[in-house]
Amino acid sequence: MTRISKNIEARAKLMGKMMDRCDVDIQRLAAERLGLTLASAIRSCGLCRNADSCETWLAATAGETARTPPSFCPNAKVFEARARTVRENARSDRPDTNA
Repeated sequence: MTRISKNIEARAKLMGKMMDRCDVDIQRLAAERLGLTLASAIRSCGLCRNADSCETWLAATAGETARTPPSFCPNAKVFEARARTVRENARSDRPDTNA
């Protein structure tokens, strides 16, 4: 395997773990803008210079979910906005109009 393909594989694994850890709704992310939001996130992850920090953060938060993405992540805002918990909390925060 070439160095480039190893890097792509490693980044894909990190991104997958990050999305799981941050409880990102991957289907929602993939559906947005005909897949362009996900493609942009993949590109950002592939070009990110924080892979070591990412691995460290993922190890430190092992076993946890629904975490806020770390600020060093170039996809932090994208992932946070598409987290399942954000959507669920938004539903529960709405006032009950039937009361």
